[in-house]
Amino acid sequence: MTTDIVIPTINLPFAASQKHPLQDRLYPATLEWARRFGLVTTEAAAERLRRYRLELCSYYAPTVDNGPALQLLTDWITWAVVFEDQIDEATAGLRPDLLAPVLDEFRAILRHDPGMPAPSNPAMAALTDLWQRTAPDSGPQWRQRFYDHISDQFRAELRASIHRATQTPMDIATCIELREKTGWVTFTHDLQHHIHRVWVPDTVYCSTPYQTLLWSAADVLMWTNDLFSYTRESAFGELNNLAIVLQTQQGLAPQQAVDHVHTMIDDRIEDFLKAGRELPDLVRTLHLPPDAALAAEHGITHLRTLVRGSYDWHLSCERYHHGPDIAANLHALDDLFGITQDGSEANTGRAPEKERDQAK
Repeated sequence: MTTDIVIPTINLPFAASQKHPLQDRLYPATLEWARRFGLVTTEAAAERLRRYRLELCSYYAPTVDNGPALQLLTDWITWAVVFEDQIDEATAGLRPDLLAPVLDEFRAILRHDPGMPAPSNPAMAALTDLWQRTAPDSGPQWRQRFYDHISDQFRAELRASIHRATQTPMDIATCIELREKTGWVTFTHDLQHHIHRVWVPDTVYCSTPYQTLLWSAADVLMWTNDLFSYTRESAFGELNNLAIVLQTQQGLAPQQAVDHVHTMIDDRIEDFLKAGRELPDLVRTLHLPPDAALAAEHGITHLRTLVRGSYDWHLSCERYHHGPDIAANLHALDDLFGITQDGSEANTGRAPEKERDQAK
């Protein structure tokens, strides 16, 4: 049974995203890349990927006219999308015991660990390709920051999978923490810096205003995602959704929970705007060189496009659209992590497969 809700309009004081001149080239090339590494093996999987509208990753880099750079950004986000599907809807997110070593293998690829064996699954092979296309054209500071952020992402994903596997509900504080860490926001912002050839120095990046900009952006993005995905995720028992957690923890009706999250989003937008006003004053107070001041300015611009672009993507993305049969958006996924379903439905944290297939 689907739950009817109305998603309130989110008022963002940033110009709406515009179609990028190179946009139409991105998805066909990304689909070919995904097929080459086995991330997409069937027409159903290709259709699933199409519904993501991954060409709209260009919203995050509206001024970049470098085709290979935009393609790299799109391919990275495609890998992240496929990763999320494996965690959220396939076996991986229900088996933290098997997921943990896979995440360690992903970390080893990003560290260039010596003696690494050949990639043993499609996700490893695709990640290896991405890192080979990215690392040589980046500095050691950027690589370390990117590694730290993606490693934190993996830890948060593992924590969320433990909740699913043990059917342990999240409290509100835990959900808020995990949502901002599992949203690939720091990852995407790092990639924005990489393709724009911008380095935000630690004196700026680690400041309170910049960190407020970053994490308020993360909250706005992920709580917005929770509104758009609420109907779909509530239909098959997802735990890592702020609206669902609020509904459970505070005994709210679905629309009340959605409206509450909307109010929280408005508050975080105000935090973002306030930090954006404070950062230039901090840069002047620190007497930073002109290149650092310019990098700070670019950083704010990139985060604005990330917030606005993500919202516009949600309005266009077909993944969260549903008709009377919510199960139409759910189907069997290839095992891209090398984790095999053991056939047991125990401790999955989800409705059994037959139940989900009957969800209406």
